Amino acid sequence: MAEENTQQETVDLSGIGAFDFTPDWAKGKSDDKSRYARFDPDEEGRGRSEPRRGYGEKGRSPARQRDMRGDMQRRETAGRGTPAFGQQRREDGRGNRPFRREARPFVRPLDADVRILPNQKDLGAVIRKIQTSHLAYPLRQLERLFLDNPAACMLRVAPRGEAAGHVHFHQCKACGAVAFSEDELMAHLIAVHLGDYWQAEEVECEPPKGAFSCVAKCGLSGELLGPPNLHGYEARIAEMIRTRYPQMSESDYRSHIEMVRDQETVEAWRKSATKKTVFRKKGETEAPAVEREAAEMEFRRQIAPALMSAPKAVDVQADLALKASDRAFVFACRDAIEMEKRRPRNLSFALHGAFHHRKLEFFRANDVRGPEFVVAAKPTPLDTTHAIPALSALVKYVEEHGEVTRAELLATLAGDDAQKAADLKLHIAWLVEKGHLVGFSDGLLAAPAKFPRHTPQKQRKPAAGPQSAPDALKQDERTAPAVEQDEPKQMEESQEEIKEEVRKDETADQLAE
Repeated sequence: MAEENTQQETVDLSGIGAFDFTPDWAKGKSDDKSRYARFDPDEEGRGRSEPRRGYGEKGRSPARQRDMRGDMQRRETAGRGTPAFGQQRREDGRGNRPFRREARPFVRPLDADVRILPNQKDLGAVIRKIQTSHLAYPLRQLERLFLDNPAACMLRVAPRGEAAGHVHFHQCKACGAVAFSEDELMAHLIAVHLGDYWQAEEVECEPPKGAFSCVAKCGLSGELLGPPNLHGYEARIAEMIRTRYPQMSESDYRSHIEMVRDQETVEAWRKSATKKTVFRKKGETEAPAVEREAAEMEFRRQIAPALMSAPKAVDVQADLALKASDRAFVFACRDAIEMEKRRPRNLSFALHGAFHHRKLEFFRANDVRGPEFVVAAKPTPLDTTHAIPALSALVKYVEEHGEVTRAELLATLAGDDAQKAADLKLHIAWLVEKGHLVGFSDGLLAAPAKFPRHTPQKQRKPAAGPQSAPDALKQDERTAPAVEQDEPKQMEESQEEIKEEVRKDETADQLAE
């Protein structure tokens, strides 16, 4: 029976033929194979389908294969929490599991009208500089002087539309800082202005007594905060957040606190706690010193309310506005400043009005569309029939040679005569002060006209005359120092002088206080 079954299972398939199910009409002729012989890799003639030397399978270059493998790996890990746009993978130094940092949500700028105005103190310094120097300053550069110094600009921000109903400003009357809640403003007042009314003093004290098993340590600064069961520990944490890490929440800061149980560290804290800071009211030397908590409590109750305001629109310095806590408010202020830099409008109108109010004069150089300048005295031609010859000669020389510098004028007309050079300096100063010569802030002198000539120094060619400017400036060492001392300062130096005057005003105000 076994043999019969074996014979039955053995089947001869040789008669079936090849497994080719192609219909007869689709089969080619017997010589069709020869037409495709060039594609056979075994043939001597290799076709295009064979990979070239140095290339991988399917004719791909090694670089292309690496790119494809990288794409496959990225696709494989796409579902495993790969960082999205704006996220980063990080690992700690011990190679622990990476974590993702969530991207910050998009914040639309606050819908508000933002006007840019000059700071009154800085504006006063600029006006005094124009009046005392008697020079003509280009308005465009004065605008840039304000825009490039955020502390010199004031922003008037007024919410509009839906923002006008849900945006509530809180402003500090002492410095103008803007907050967006009463608690935020109170925290600002304590952190910044508590020292204006209370004097901090450091006094000796006895070290804390008791057994302490651990001491808290700030993981950000490394400072010892004290044992958690010590009186004043919570106040110490609040002080650290307020003074050093105001942008962090209490929970975030507490997550960085470490508990150190080393007895050496505990003893080190005990020794450092032999001094404490107390507060005494300024101007009351006989008043008892109190702890910081008591000083803050009295400040909140008696002083802070008079320093708080809640206006519907705020006037704030640009530098303070850009440091505000609300990102939508900051973005609106920043966009307004950038727009003003591209096309000054509000600031230009404000400067025009302020200069006109102080009786300053405006003119355009070269033509009706030339750059606009502001000067103390209106350019007025000199009546040469009643002027002394020296003044007439100076004005005539400038009219004939166009725009020149004071150094060129002195070197050409005075030469080696020191006394004549000194007299010419006085004459030039008087002519510029009265407007009979236009003295530009970049050092050029021009004759008064409806549109006085002014060419930037980079585009200007040396003036020709009895003695050219380069030759005049190459005189011997006896006359060279006199020429250099009289050479006018450039616009950048004038801007630095304006800034220095502002700093002097601030110093004087501080001394007066």
